[in-house]
Amino acid sequence: MSERRYHHGNLRVALLTQAETTLRTSGVDGLSLRELAREVGVSYGSPRRHFEDKAALLDALVEVGLQRLGAELAKAVEPDGRDFAEVLTAVAISYIRFATESPAMVDLMSRSRYLSQAPAALVEARDASFAPVRDLVERGQASGELVPGDVRRIGTLIFATLHGLATLANNGMIDPLDDRLIADAIQSLLAGISNTESR
Repeated sequence: MSERRYHHGNLRVALLTQAETTLRTSGVDGLSLRELAREVGVSYGSPRRHFEDKAALLDALVEVGLQRLGAELAKAVEPDGRDFAEVLTAVAISYIRFATESPAMVDLMSRSRYLSQAPAALVEARDASFAPVRDLVERGQASGELVPGDVRRIGTLIFATLHGLATLANNGMIDPLDDRLIADAIQSLLAGISNTESR
């Protein structure tokens, strides 16, 4: 394989694709720019044109994961006549399926660096990824279905529920395809954050 086959952004895409494959099979410790170059079939120095070091590669992988997750969440919240609980259940199913299909990616995305110390570009990517859920919460509050208050706090409660279910699924403690269990969890969550005064 020749380095000449790659033009412009193609090498970056190829490196990220291979890096995600390696992440899935060998984890973060199995990733190195040198080995990545060998697997893609380019010179050892080529990856550094796109990623200064391994940390930059991991940042780029997280951004890829966030973009993919954001697209899935956006599809889940598309307005189509469903009620709030049904849409939130669809969000939960989308997140859990994403997490169980890409557990190594979710583990990487959940590292403390990306939760509390992320570079500005990744904070922006993370906010964009979860924007569909934030917008859903805001719609729920505007319609009186959710309690008023800090959108981020309510979003954190929702994310904690979804991530907890995904973790149980990835640990083999629940069936990731058990949509009924997911719906029951969402109903229990909504019992705590629904705006009962509006009913």
